[in-house]
Amino acid sequence: MGMLFKFIKSDFQKIRRTSIMWIHVVVPILISVMFVAYYTASPLISDKIGLYIQVLSMGFPLIIGVVCAMTVEQEADAGNFQELLMARHKMLKFFSKLCMLLIMGLGSLITAIGILGLGLEFLAHENVFSAVFYEKIILILLFCEIFSYLLHLLCSFRFGSGASIGLGIVESLITALMITGLGDIFWKWFPCSWGCRIPGYYITLKIDNGKNLFLMNEFKSGIYICLAATILLLLVSFLWYNYFEGRSEN
Repeated sequence: MGMLFKFIKSDFQKIRRTSIMWIHVVVPILISVMFVAYYTASPLISDKIGLYIQVLSMGFPLIIGVVCAMTVEQEADAGNFQELLMARHKMLKFFSKLCMLLIMGLGSLITAIGILGLGLEFLAHENVFSAVFYEKIILILLFCEIFSYLLHLLCSFRFGSGASIGLGIVESLITALMITGLGDIFWKWFPCSWGCRIPGYYITLKIDNGKNLFLMNEFKSGIYICLAATILLLLVSFLWYNYFEGRSEN
């Protein structure tokens, strides 16, 4: 565990002079400030919290695609992955990259949801949810995005930054489609839509005190599918990375 912490600290030191961390901070701040300003000027409806989550979930695939691409390309430019490939603890180095990105993702969500909650509390004076509710939303959103971080890391290592960013754009578009009625049937099988559907169902169940059995079943099945797919992709990632020897075009 101590070795993992050292690797994570080292990864953060590598990106401290880059824009990777700022992307995780500035974008959520801008989005949350705009929504707080809008909600302050209009009557608060609980559904608007769901709308805010949907906007975040549509933007996150692109943000994840960009930061994963930048993180991996930094390693590619610094010796063609030699530091990673020749590391004594090769798998741990890969896991530390994932942990670093998830920590930044958590910070991004805390910033985005925190500003919204504080803005509604102290500016709009109409906050209908508790701090515990926002904490659970943050954890649910992070849980839903782990799969995307893993997928974009693999895509960046194997195919490069263009593929990761392109995939992020496609995922953002698919997420927008999954918010509509089309997503009522297919959303469970599109990982990029988990971040909008699962928290959305949680919010609705919170408002209805869990009385809607259909939404409860949808919420639970989404959680189970997300968990199973994330664990499977994590195992596949470790197996693939163990044999990764750099990009063939390099």
